[in-house]
Amino acid sequence: MLLNRKTKKVLFLRHLLVGLFALSLIFIFYLSRPNAFFSYRIGRALGDTAFFLLFLTLIIGPLSKLSYWFLKLIDLRRELGIWFAAISFLHFLQEKSVFGITIENIEQPHLLGLIALFWAIILALTSSDRAVNFLAPSSWKWLHSMAYVIFYLIIGHASFYLFWYNPNTNWFRHPFLIMSFLVPILQIGAFIKEVIRNKKGQLNLEEQNLKLPILEQKLIAENTCEVSLDLSGQNFQFIPGQYIRLTLPKLLYPDAKGASRVFSVASSPDDKKISIAFRQTQSGFKKTIMELKPGSLVYVEGPFGYFTLPKKTSRPLVFIAGGIGITPFMSMLFYNSKRNLDYKITLLYGNKNKESAAYLNEIEEIAKTNSKISVKNKFGPIDEEFIKENVKDIKESLWYIAGPPNLVASIKNLLLNLAVEEKNIFHDDFEGY
Repeated sequence: MLLNRKTKKVLFLRHLLVGLFALSLIFIFYLSRPNAFFSYRIGRALGDTAFFLLFLTLIIGPLSKLSYWFLKLIDLRRELGIWFAAISFLHFLQEKSVFGITIENIEQPHLLGLIALFWAIILALTSSDRAVNFLAPSSWKWLHSMAYVIFYLIIGHASFYLFWYNPNTNWFRHPFLIMSFLVPILQIGAFIKEVIRNKKGQLNLEEQNLKLPILEQKLIAENTCEVSLDLSGQNFQFIPGQYIRLTLPKLLYPDAKGASRVFSVASSPDDKKISIAFRQTQSGFKKTIMELKPGSLVYVEGPFGYFTLPKKTSRPLVFIAGGIGITPFMSMLFYNSKRNLDYKITLLYGNKNKESAAYLNEIEEIAKTNSKISVKNKFGPIDEEFIKENVKDIKESLWYIAGPPNLVASIKNLLLNLAVEEKNIFHDDFEGY
């Protein structure tokens, strides 16, 4: 796929940002050892920088599971990983020139470092959407999960020089130990949070990787499209409120964000299809998926996420949806309606106008047939007055918010000011895509 000027600019700026950060680290680490000889200072500066970049690459994933805020950094993992591999290679060349490393005299610490470097180069060379499509998402994901193996190989490699080879002159020992322990601690923390969510009823089913055919594409509201994928013959299970990652085999138009996107599922788990919805824009991804013919295959990974209903509760639920943030709630409403579940739900749905309100007819039909579901529409911003008018048990309710990040943050602060406990507020931020 040929990249257009905008795509190249975005990729260039990301690499420029990470590259300047890496060069700054090298300079700082070099200056931190003023009494050492030149080759030692350069070697340590390159090695310390490479390790720190790998550390940042690996902690973004667990942090994003612990806090949605870190999802904003996910896109930088690719550039951090590539620069880690590049600086590691420079570190190897420098060490080779100093120690005269050959196959005949290679020692165990060097061997661990070489294995890690070889694997890092493979990961760097496959850090592209083209590689994802060529290998298939499941294989690509497995390959890149080996970054944690690289991390522990490098710990073995670096420990020799930090703690046995002239250790008294190397101040990096303490930061190294902190980072070495922090990565597994964050992994364990993310795992524990997942267990806690499961016990609260926010289940997360086993992730799957599928190739699914497009069933249909259609316009469901002003500038709003729905794409449905056929699940016939598949055993794909998800919980209402979860999301998937959808990858196109090929883009027909350039897109700076690549061929993958995440979407909340709008359909019910009882359906033999997965439906997603999005606002129309000029992104290459959206233009491509809307032009693909029915039957065209796309990659689907998931399900992901914890924006799900509790297993059991007698407390009223309040859904606040801003625009296309209605999609996870549609899955919940469809499922609740078909199963006749015992949830008492109030939906506060905000849109610019009636024409842009996705699934409005379906929502009103569900409300007509289920007395426990109340729907209140507002064509304009949802504010404190609107909430007070339509929700009686403000403090006792469980609140679910989905929409653009600014809306989610605004509504959350509003609820906190109304004395709603933060533990009773759940949200799903819809970044632009």
